[in-house]
Amino acid sequence: MIAGMVGMFFAFLSGIFLLVGLIPLLGWMNWITSIPLAGVGLAFSVISARGKRGRSLGTAGEVVCGLIIAVA
Repeated sequence: MIAGMVGMFFAFLSGIFLLVGLIPLLGWMNWITSIPLAGVGLAFSVISARGKRGRSLGTAGEVVCGLIIAVA
């Protein structure tokens, strides 16, 4: 349960950095902040999705972090 919330927190944080990184001349921010944070969030979400509790939050975190990595 806690791992799912941590994963979603990192997904939310990397999503904010992704939006800032989409501004022209700030694309470097995606490489330094968005992708590493989404990777950490993905790791926590995978841990949560494989457990018995917090499976739906973990799956949502996997999807959100995967989309952020794909866009960034």
